[in-house]
Amino acid sequence: MINNIMKKKKIFISSVQDEFSKEREALWEYIISDSLLGLFFDPFAFEQLPAIDRSAKEVYLKEVEQCDIYLGILGKNYGYEDKQGISPTEREFDHATKLHKTRFVYLSSHQWDERHPKEQELIRKAQNAVVRKQFNTLAELKSSVYASLIKFMLEQNIIQKAPFDARFNIRAKTNDIDTDKLKWFIRLAKSKRGFPLSEEADIS
Repeated sequence: MINNIMKKKKIFISSVQDEFSKEREALWEYIISDSLLGLFFDPFAFEQLPAIDRSAKEVYLKEVEQCDIYLGILGKNYGYEDKQGISPTEREFDHATKLHKTRFVYLSSHQWDERHPKEQELIRKAQNAVVRKQFNTLAELKSSVYASLIKFMLEQNIIQKAPFDARFNIRAKTNDIDTDKLKWFIRLAKSKRGFPLSEEADIS
């Protein structure tokens, strides 16, 4: 069961662009086109931006700040290093961690010794901070992402599995209650079961 439509959650897709260009594009397309995920999530990948007169670092860190979920894909390449010797992917992960964003990390099936030493360190860092999942194929990556996002929606009460009459509406307020219908219910309950509450009782 789906709760009331709300503002879409932004997903920041992070990886070495050259290594995972196909996966990044496929995930972006998959999320926006899926009949369920597309209702609740708005994915961002750097490739989707038009040419702009700002530094890439400024743009992607701003997007991390605005996202709700950091989705990282780690493989064998570490990527371009800035003057401090740090890649954009690691900058993005660190920024998401600093801002306490929800983070999902997916790890390619490369052998450990195939990975760049700095990528190994980034994987260790991610492993200490979040649960990571390994994938062999694009289909497995999509499946893992789908499962992660469904779990996120359940935990955030965006969707619910419980029967209607067993669920709580955490957004409901007392002024949402129809007074006339409440009085009708009390009258009916009193006549059928001797319900002790008065129709004029204060429910605020």
